[in-house]
Amino acid sequence: MKLAEVLAQNPLMLFADFRSLFLGRIISAVGDKFFTIALAWWVVSQGGENSGLHLGFLMAINVLGVVLFAPWMGAYADRLDKKHCMMAADAGRFLLLALLAFLLYRGQLTMPLLYVICFAIAAFMPLFEAASKSSLVLLTDSRKAAESVAMDASVLQLSSVLGAAIGGIVLASVGVLGAFLGNGLSFLLSLYFVWSIRTDLKPAVVFDKAKQRGQIGEGLAYLKDNPGMGALLLVFCVNNFFAAPLMLFIPMVVKFLLQYSVSWVAVMEGALALGALTATLLLSCFPVLHDRGNVYQKLFGSSVLMGAMVFVMAGVRSGTAVSGALFLFGMAMGFGGTSAQAAFQHLVPQEMKGRFFALSGAVCFAVLPLSFVFNGLITRYFPLSLVIAVNGVALMLTAAAFLFIPRIPEKADSICAQGEGKHSASTFQED
Repeated sequence: MKLAEVLAQNPLMLFADFRSLFLGRIISAVGDKFFTIALAWWVVSQGGENSGLHLGFLMAINVLGVVLFAPWMGAYADRLDKKHCMMAADAGRFLLLALLAFLLYRGQLTMPLLYVICFAIAAFMPLFEAASKSSLVLLTDSRKAAESVAMDASVLQLSSVLGAAIGGIVLASVGVLGAFLGNGLSFLLSLYFVWSIRTDLKPAVVFDKAKQRGQIGEGLAYLKDNPGMGALLLVFCVNNFFAAPLMLFIPMVVKFLLQYSVSWVAVMEGALALGALTATLLLSCFPVLHDRGNVYQKLFGSSVLMGAMVFVMAGVRSGTAVSGALFLFGMAMGFGGTSAQAAFQHLVPQEMKGRFFALSGAVCFAVLPLSFVFNGLITRYFPLSLVIAVNGVALMLTAAAFLFIPRIPEKADSICAQGEGKHSASTFQED
C-alpha cells in the first residue's frame, strides 16, 4: 500500500470530530510544555541546594491531584456528557493558570502557593483524560480503535516536540510569566475545539448522583474480577517508580552535571518526546505493528530499553549523547504504552472505559509522589549520577515481571458486539 493511501485511512483524515479533539489537545499540550519547562527551571533556580527536593515535591503534588481525584472524575466521565466534562476541565485550568500568572506578575508567588495551585490544576487532568479516552471509539469507530489510540497518544509527544523546539526561545523572549500566560490561553483554544465537536457524547444511561459511590465501586470491582488486568497495572506501578524520576533528573542534569543553559532542558525533553512521537506515529500509520508479538513481550522489551537508556544517561557528560539516549527511551515508552492502550480499548466495555482509564491512571500514578520525593531527597546525600544509574538498573530488573503476569483472556469489545465492527484483542494473547 502506498504511503498516500495509508495516510488517507488515518483516523485524523477520516473523522472531523476526532480531528477537532486532536487539534485542541495539541494546542493545550504545547502550552503545557512551555509551562513545565518554565516551572522546572524557576524551581531549580530559586531552590538553591534544596532545588532537587523542591522539584520532587512539586512533581509529587502534581501527581497527587491525579491520584486522589481520578476515581471520581472517571465516574463523572461515564455518567455525564463527555464533551461538557472536557470543556469544564479546560475552563478550570485556564482560570488557575490566570491566577498563577497574576501572582507571579505581582511578585507574590511563593513555593507553598505554587504547590496549591499546581495541585488544583492537576486535579482537572483526570476529568479531561477520562472523557477524551473514552470518547475515541465514539468519535471514530471500533475498527479504527488501534490507530485512533496511537494518534491520541502522539498528541503529547508531538506537542512536546513542538513545545520543546521553541520553548527555549519563548522563555528567553517572554520569560516565565509569558509561558504561564501562553499555557492559560492554550486551554481556551482547546475549549473552543472541544466545543466544535458535533458527535453526541452523552451517556447511554441517566446520571444518578446518589449512585456515584457505587459507580466508583464498580470500577474497582472490575479490576478485582479481572486479576490479569490488575496484575498488569501493579507491574506498571513498580516500573513507573523507577522510570518517572527521569523528568526530575533532566533539569538537574542540565543545571548541575552539564552546567548548560535552560535551552538544553528543552532540547532533551524534545528528544524524549520525539522518540515517543516516532513510535506512536509508526503505530498509527502501520497497524500491522500492533500484531507483532503479544503485549507482555512488548512491555518487557520496552522497559529493558528504557532502563538501559537511563543508565547511559548517568554515565555520559555530553548533551548530544544524553539527548540520543532520551530519544531511544521515548521510542520504547511510546511503543509499549500505546500497545497496551490499544489493547485496553478492546478489552474494556464501553460503559466502563471512563472509570477504567481514570482508575488505571490513578493506580499507575499512585507511586509517583513517593518516587519524586524519595529521589529528590536522596540527591542531597548521594551523587546525582549514582541515583540516576540505580534507577536505570532497577527498571531493567523489574521489567521481567511483565513476562509472569496472568494472561488476560480475549474478550469482545461491547461496541463490536453491537455490530459496529469486530477487531481482535489478540495483542494480549500468546503467539
